[in-house]
Amino acid sequence: MKRVQAFFSRHAWKVSFSLRTFLLQWFSTFAILWTFIDFADFYASKAKVELWNPPVWCVLLAGILIAGWLSRPRLTRTVRLRDKDVAIRLKVDDLFRQKGCAAIIPANGWFKVGHVSEASVQAQLCSRYYGSAAEFEREAGSLLASESHVMRTFNGEPVKEYAVGTVIRMEPASRTIKAAYLVATARLNDYGRAVPSRDDLRDGLTAVWHYIAARGSREPLVVPIMGSGRHRININRFELMHDIVRTFVQAVEGNKFTEELTIVIHPDSFIRHQYDLNEMEEYLRHVCKFGV
Repeated sequence: MKRVQAFFSRHAWKVSFSLRTFLLQWFSTFAILWTFIDFADFYASKAKVELWNPPVWCVLLAGILIAGWLSRPRLTRTVRLRDKDVAIRLKVDDLFRQKGCAAIIPANGWFKVGHVSEASVQAQLCSRYYGSAAEFEREAGSLLASESHVMRTFNGEPVKEYAVGTVIRMEPASRTIKAAYLVATARLNDYGRAVPSRDDLRDGLTAVWHYIAARGSREPLVVPIMGSGRHRININRFELMHDIVRTFVQAVEGNKFTEELTIVIHPDSFIRHQYDLNEMEEYLRHVCKFGV
């Protein structure tokens, strides 16, 4: 439903729709249809077969409908890496609706959700696929048992803090996503809030690609644009997408651990932050052709 709202949003049509392109598509479609009708009518008359000749207004209307469809906003863009069978896809959709994909989820260094915003991707993973925060943290804790950590105190309670770049693979009972790679991309301060650091985000991204290459399955991957929300990193989303793409392209150069990476933009964010998919696609084509 959110994706449909994004498709019909004013922003989507403002960015994607061009009156000049629409008119060219319309005239081209009309010419092709009318040529086909004349061609069919000519041979039908020779064969003495009567055909229904549609009125001009029907052909014009058909041309408008086809041109409108061809000029519609495209909420999915796909670009392939040069000389590699690897695709990078931009998609306006909900991260958790990507069937059969392994989702990459940014997490805090405590791997806890009790004190974080419900709007964070980590908290959404918990609320959608786990009965409670305790159940989620219990499973995450068991997967982190062999990882090194330091002890800290938050609200009078001891908490384990793991290094940036720590990765675990969780496999929730889900009919959509196949698995979730949680990667620590942010340190928390004494008040449980993220300490903004672009370097930590990059280190986390590099770590998760290496983890998947060494220990993961070869499966489609999906990732949100990290760092723009609860990480509090003060750079634009285009630069954040650059960090995702740059680290991924560098990692996949030596080990093709996946054939598809989808960068997901939530429909609400697409509308609120006025993403220009044309510019983003152009950037991706440049990176895929010339490298980073």
